[in-house]
Amino acid sequence: MEWFWIILIIAVLLGIGFALNAADEKQTQERKDVLDAKMEKLPNQQSFKKIIGQKNRYTFVLDNIGRKIYYIDTTKTDEVFFEQIISVEILEDNTLLSSKSTTRTVGGALLGGALAGGAGLVVGGLSGDSKQKKKVSKITVKIKLRDYSNPSLMIPCFVAKELTPYDEIKTNDNLYGVFYKQELQNAQKIADYVSIIIDEVDRQEKQSQVGRPTSAEGLSVADELKKLASLKEQGILSEEEFQVQKEKLLK
Repeated sequence: MEWFWIILIIAVLLGIGFALNAADEKQTQERKDVLDAKMEKLPNQQSFKKIIGQKNRYTFVLDNIGRKIYYIDTTKTDEVFFEQIISVEILEDNTLLSSKSTTRTVGGALLGGALAGGAGLVVGGLSGDSKQKKKVSKITVKIKLRDYSNPSLMIPCFVAKELTPYDEIKTNDNLYGVFYKQELQNAQKIADYVSIIIDEVDRQEKQSQVGRPTSAEGLSVADELKKLASLKEQGILSEEEFQVQKEKLLK
């Protein structure tokens, strides 16, 4: 009889495990269906580069033709023009792992050069070494924008309580550590894509500056003001930044 109860308990536990796994797979598929439906509404899909989060929690999209990036989850779709991006950071809980910022200028003012020590700074290691015995609750990619109404795009790559039963996990955990490692890799890929965008926009801005006449050489102050107004309308300059550059021109 003792063996009977042991076998019965094991069978019940297995049944519960299978039921939970089936429910998790169903939720994952439902999220995929929602994300796919949102993706179908986007243009230029032939040029997309995609990064898909574990259990279809999010999709990051790079659109080279439209010169946009998208962050899509089941509740929202955020889109950002390349020219709006000024920096990208990878955060592990409250620790800055890496940072890359723009060096482009508008009206002679450096944009983003002082962010986290300047362009291309790597602050911490990104190896995701499984031998490190530390606890982590989340990994976030933070993209800072030239948008006064929406100054940053936050991408929560790893959230322990969404992927595991716990609020935080050990990075070398045999069962759940794989989620941490995969999402750290996803965060690195997203940051790499955004870093390439930053370099590309900086390079184009520098090329456009070569041979461009200054106000004294042919362009009127009114022409320069029109350009600044256009940058403000696109969300690249805030109202405060616009006023500062306007005062410099008028002086």
